[in-house]
Amino acid sequence: MTSSNSNSEFRTIVESAPDAIIVYTAEKFLYLNRFAADRLGAAPSELVGQPIMSFVHPDSIPVVKQRIHELFGTGNAGTPVEVKFVSRTGEVIVAEIITAPITFQGQPARLGLIRDVARRTEAERALRESEELFASAFRMSPLGMCFVNPQGQFTKVNSALCEMLGYTEEELLKRRFGDITHPDDLTIDLDQLRRLISREISSYHRMKRYIRADARQIWVSLAVAAVHDSVGNPIYFITQVQDITLQRQMEEERANKERRAGITEATIAVAHEMNNVLTVLTMNAELLASDAAPEEIPDLAKDILDASRRISSTVQRLRNVVDTPSIDYLGEKKMLDLSGKPVSKAPTKSARKPAGKRVKRGK
Repeated sequence: MTSSNSNSEFRTIVESAPDAIIVYTAEKFLYLNRFAADRLGAAPSELVGQPIMSFVHPDSIPVVKQRIHELFGTGNAGTPVEVKFVSRTGEVIVAEIITAPITFQGQPARLGLIRDVARRTEAERALRESEELFASAFRMSPLGMCFVNPQGQFTKVNSALCEMLGYTEEELLKRRFGDITHPDDLTIDLDQLRRLISREISSYHRMKRYIRADARQIWVSLAVAAVHDSVGNPIYFITQVQDITLQRQMEEERANKERRAGITEATIAVAHEMNNVLTVLTMNAELLASDAAPEEIPDLAKDILDASRRISSTVQRLRNVVDTPSIDYLGEKKMLDLSGKPVSKAPTKSARKPAGKRVKRGK
């Protein structure tokens, strides 16, 4: 390959480069590729010979002057430096330039490789703003928030979580989440952590109990999400915690009120049931004490004994009504049957007494 062909191919590569490439002296441009000229808003031929400093943003003039002095004074290559240029259209171009010494057209010069970093700068700015926004939200959130590493160790906690648990930030950062979790709830937490690490799930939500620094138990609503690295391994877990102790207490109180209302209803029904049984008992006892025939006495005694046992059973069940899971109603009037035995709607056996004087028990 001839030197002429080599130079031609080199120029083609330079002209086709997606970055700006310039050759300059301390005073002026000697060469600009098409990309560099386009970014400065003119044709290459119009820019060759123009002072380089006329395209430098005022904010970067001190830096560029210092860099030119160093480059042409030492003859060494320059490290990357960020510079602001201004095009002929007034556009400000934030760029990173790397410089190397060369000989161009027989004279000492510098080759500048310039990369537009506006997008990178904007991305960095957006990332910085996002991080600041998240940090503010983390710090000021009324919910407890924390970062937990894959070993279960707290790595970052906000003030709301510290206040909720009664620990200082330093104290919490020395602990694992298992240290403050109720023992009965820990197994599920560890299983969920395993599933997060294995990527079986990416997040979960549950209710559990924490143990505060003062040994009090609190109920919390917990939301956990995993943050992964570029290859999918979990880096840490973000957790949001809401104290729902008061809410659960209110729910329990409402349930207790409903249970007490049920007990009141049960008591009224039991009183009615016992009154029916006592009526049968009293009337059969009167028959037994007055004019019962000898052959009727065993049946009357049996009826009285059954009624007595039924009263005893009812009283016992009334004592245990708080622990009764459900109430069975019988009949059209919704009477409670606390005997524990199936009750037929058919009338029970009548007391043995001559026609007209026998007492029939209510249904």
